[in-house]
Amino acid sequence: MGKKINKQADADLVRDLKQGDPAAMEEIVKRYSNKVYNLAYHLTRDAHAAEEIMQDVFLTVIAKIGTLTTEAYFSTWLYRVTTNAAYGYLRKEKKFSEQTPVEDIDQEQYLDYDWSTLPDDVLLSEESKEVLRESIDSLPEAMRTVVVLKDVEGLKNEEIAETLGISVPAVKSRLHRGRLILRQLLSEYFSKYTEPSGEEK
Repeated sequence: MGKKINKQADADLVRDLKQGDPAAMEEIVKRYSNKVYNLAYHLTRDAHAAEEIMQDVFLTVIAKIGTLTTEAYFSTWLYRVTTNAAYGYLRKEKKFSEQTPVEDIDQEQYLDYDWSTLPDDVLLSEESKEVLRESIDSLPEAMRTVVVLKDVEGLKNEEIAETLGISVPAVKSRLHRGRLILRQLLSEYFSKYTEPSGEEK
């Protein structure tokens, strides 16, 4: 395999791993460690826990890879293992948060917010990025998981549904609600730079 391993498709790596090739596992870790860590961190909001979960996830991959019958679905399976591990940690630590009722959100106010008036240096600032990260982290677990998988990891709705064991309509509903809450939180932050359209300071 040697130099060509980094160009292999996931399905080929999984087949090699099932045959006991250690180089395949090394490439999987290299390819997915950041994604697994980031997902675990977003779900737990704990860097130390995310590190432990990442290690546990790859140990699970080694132990359970034989149960994966369709190699092409490896990434979806890996996200499911990571999500389950993160939820297991949250249950053990009793850190599940209460769901935020979507009815509590003033939808018209935040859907009409005029983002185009914000300067690029505000939108792209490190402070704004940190506010976005904190806003995502503050979402209820069910919504946060879907938002992270969709908007951070770039999964399709069907992949998210498969990962979480829910329907595609449920994914769309949670994504809509999560984005609505994010829009509220970000609008509150950006309001110090500009006012919603139609209003003057």
